[in-house]
Amino acid sequence: MATITLPGLQTGIDTASLIRQLMAVERRQLNVYEDRRDTWTQRQTALRDLESKLRNFRTAARNLSSADTLRAFNVSTSDKDKLTAEAGNQAFEGSHNVVINRLARSARMVHTTGLKYAEDYVGAGTFIYSYNHKETSVATTATTTLQDLVGLINNDADNPGVTASLLHYNNKYHLVLNGNDAGSDYRIRINAGSTETWKAGSELTRGTDNAATNTRLIDLDQFSGALEGGEVIEITGTDRNGVAIAQINLGITDNTRIEHLIGEINSAFDGIAKARFENGLIILADNVQGASDLSISLTYNANGSAATLTLPAMAVDTEGGAVGASLAGFAAADFTETQSAQDSRIKVDGFPAITPVAEVQTLGFSSGANGGAFTLTYDGRTTAALAYDADAASIQAALEALDNVSAGDITVSGDRLSTTNGTLTFTFASGLGDVDMIAIDASNLDRPAPNYVWAEQAKGSDGYINRSTNTVDDVIAGVTLHLHDTTDAAGKDITLTRDVQSVKDRLDRLVTAYNYAVDFIKENTRYDEATKTAGILMSDYTVSSIHNEIRLPLIQQAAGFIADIDSFLAPAAIGLRLDKDGHLSLDAADFDKAIAKDSRGVLNLIGADKSGTSTSSAIRFYGASSAYTTAGQYDVEVTVAGGAITGARIKLSSESTWRDAEFSSNIVTGNGQFDSNGNPLYPENGLQLSVALSTDGVFTSTVRIRQGFAGRLEDVLDRILKPTVGSVVVDSRHVKDQIELLDKKIEEEQRRVSVREQRLILQYARLEKTLAMLQNQMAAAGIIPSKTA
Repeated sequence: MATITLPGLQTGIDTASLIRQLMAVERRQLNVYEDRRDTWTQRQTALRDLESKLRNFRTAARNLSSADTLRAFNVSTSDKDKLTAEAGNQAFEGSHNVVINRLARSARMVHTTGLKYAEDYVGAGTFIYSYNHKETSVATTATTTLQDLVGLINNDADNPGVTASLLHYNNKYHLVLNGNDAGSDYRIRINAGSTETWKAGSELTRGTDNAATNTRLIDLDQFSGALEGGEVIEITGTDRNGVAIAQINLGITDNTRIEHLIGEINSAFDGIAKARFENGLIILADNVQGASDLSISLTYNANGSAATLTLPAMAVDTEGGAVGASLAGFAAADFTETQSAQDSRIKVDGFPAITPVAEVQTLGFSSGANGGAFTLTYDGRTTAALAYDADAASIQAALEALDNVSAGDITVSGDRLSTTNGTLTFTFASGLGDVDMIAIDASNLDRPAPNYVWAEQAKGSDGYINRSTNTVDDVIAGVTLHLHDTTDAAGKDITLTRDVQSVKDRLDRLVTAYNYAVDFIKENTRYDEATKTAGILMSDYTVSSIHNEIRLPLIQQAAGFIADIDSFLAPAAIGLRLDKDGHLSLDAADFDKAIAKDSRGVLNLIGADKSGTSTSSAIRFYGASSAYTTAGQYDVEVTVAGGAITGARIKLSSESTWRDAEFSSNIVTGNGQFDSNGNPLYPENGLQLSVALSTDGVFTSTVRIRQGFAGRLEDVLDRILKPTVGSVVVDSRHVKDQIELLDKKIEEEQRRVSVREQRLILQYARLEKTLAMLQNQMAAAGIIPSKTA
């Protein structure tokens, strides 16, 4: 506003005071608007505070809304130096004994001779190595130093998982190759040439994306139709010497996955080659470098079924021996394996309760060799050449000369290869467990026909559970074991007990958050008789209704819970109660009693997450949407004719009107429509039921969907806080609109008042001037005395 600058010095009239008084009258409407805006702004601040408290309350409810996540356990161990453990919500109370026979470890290879300086040149050539059956090569030049070679290996985009470093020892620098992962599959091999690799000609996909190892075969884009039974994938091929492997047929069911196919391929080749699945492609790598006659074929056989499965053609991707290693001084013989890759071995609660089984492999041949020589390959190592008529003792000695075979590991017996209709038997030490198949290279034998057949007569077992890591999470349900050191045969114990306190702590946080929210609502909606003032939100119906909405789940029977079936029906039954002032509290003694009576029942009352049961064996609960299905009891009716569903309807048991349900194959699904606010139109939204189609008829069932009170609280708070349409959001938007409207009115009124003030200033300025002139004229005429007299 303009500053008043007319003090009335000439006339003696205080025009500034007059203008202020007149403007005070003019500002009355503006003051009303500003007071209203202040009130609405206070409401806005209060609603923001309330929203914050409700969000905290929702977080506390969400942390209780799943019965599974509430299953917490304390874990203790009898020797933390050897074994520790942690438990998830799938674990169970009890004690377990763990025997640790061996720890998993990673492979390490050290260049034996080394170089005097890290800056010494290694020379030009190609260095080839493999890790986890993945091969890569590194090219060097005449000016590549030993330190450079370390960088080339570590920075190679195709590095399969090996870290190179330098070891300074005995005045020499030695190249060290360390495997990044533990386990017997993660071996490091220095190769003299490239390793034969076969790769699928096309990807297996699902929805145009590359499939994953856990993708079901029937979910592949390459599959069509419905399984009728009898469909198989035939796995055939040859080993690196062209000897046919024993065919394996993988039966296809609804649950057969790509990982099962890869597993069966590995079973078929049994250490001769290793299959893996990468970027949608099946890849098979020979276990030994060099020239190879390895082959694989995957054939789908429908056996009369109308279902189809298009499998990719397998072809050579890398030819064995096509590329040779040429880096002088860095061949396999120049390295020492200072640590071999191995699996951990454990027994849990006495399992496996078997004595070790010695593996037995046989090599059968129908026609005898007449001359030449042969070699045997075991676990990536190849023997020296053996004469065609070498006896069992000579063959055994050649195997024991390998650096991965100790005396007594393999006992050889049987006939010479020069024998007609003979058999060689290879018996492994029982402690070695399930070992790779031996392979023969008979290409240099003078023989009538390639008639050598390998067979595994007895699969070896070391009597332990083997894992490629020291963190074992798939042996005891819900428990992760951390192996730190080996134990004696008595093992070490771990004990799991229920962590009741963690549930109490979560409930205490719920109680605190609820009371904060309720106290805030009461404080801002009450009328103070003493001061005759109303709370800023007293007239806000939305806030009053919120108080009731969040209170009801804490005093009512939980949805879907039934007396004589469920141990507890309402929060009060486990010690959660509201007092006369509306405050929530947890009676710890009552809660402990309830937990002792039925711990699972307590957790279900708190956090059952749309779990379901059915009274019919023909109609079974399949699943429900945590977000959209309404908990409660439903009546369901399904008609089956000709082995297919022809009709289905559903309703809440409390309703009188049936609604048609959707169905596909053997699954019935509740109506999935939503209103304009994104809320389900019908309570059965997201409910799924599976139907047995073996018998025709009309089948009925009562389906019960349970939801704990914490989940119901979360749903209530989700609706209240839902973006754009939640009641608090809508209320806050209304308040914001009112503030913006008042801001506009205030702005307009300020402009009017400013204009009015300027007009008054001008009017009084003119009046001042006129009166001053009159005074001067009258003074000149002697009517009034002059101010200067």
